[in-house]
Amino acid sequence: MKDFVKETTPVPKEPEVEPITLRVATADDAVALALVSQATFLEAYTWMLPGADLIAHCVNNLTAESYAKYLALPTTRIVLATVGLGAPVGYVMLSKPDLPDLEIGESDTELKRIYLFSRFRSSKTPVVGRPGVRTGQALMDAAVAEARGMGCKRVLLGTNDGNERAIAFYQRNGFKVVGTRTFQVGSKTCSDLIFGKNLEAA
Repeated sequence: MKDFVKETTPVPKEPEVEPITLRVATADDAVALALVSQATFLEAYTWMLPGADLIAHCVNNLTAESYAKYLALPTTRIVLATVGLGAPVGYVMLSKPDLPDLEIGESDTELKRIYLFSRFRSSKTPVVGRPGVRTGQALMDAAVAEARGMGCKRVLLGTNDGNERAIAFYQRNGFKVVGTRTFQVGSKTCSDLIFGKNLEAA
């Protein structure tokens, strides 16, 4: 009698989370920044914006050309988060403030964007050179260090007034509400809280 071996489907193992490396972006990173910014923006705002508006914003604003222009300015710093052989998975961007309703000082900078794929937000994700620090916090720390390196005395940022997780994160990092703004993304009117952090007192 022929023996039959029961076939079983192997249970897949959870993939290992690659360590994150942070580095300052250069002009050569414009294409990578465009790709990761579009992907992380889509992931971050599907709950808030219609699909057509999401796509239009990415196509019109998060382009390699726009990042190349930013990187050519002395007031811009971008720190890129990468894994493996340099695959981009997030970034934080400082630039000249674009907050027309707020009184801006010459030594102010704006934390314009901070994005990271959700897969890499876990406490299990190691950051090279920053043991025990989550990637989002490491990106924030890098932004503050770059701002200080540029001689800035205050960091400003805007975040959706309904994004409780982001608001709590900024408050833990010493940011306080200094204003508000409204703006359009396609057909959607968005409302932000503006936060500021005094680096001299930090």
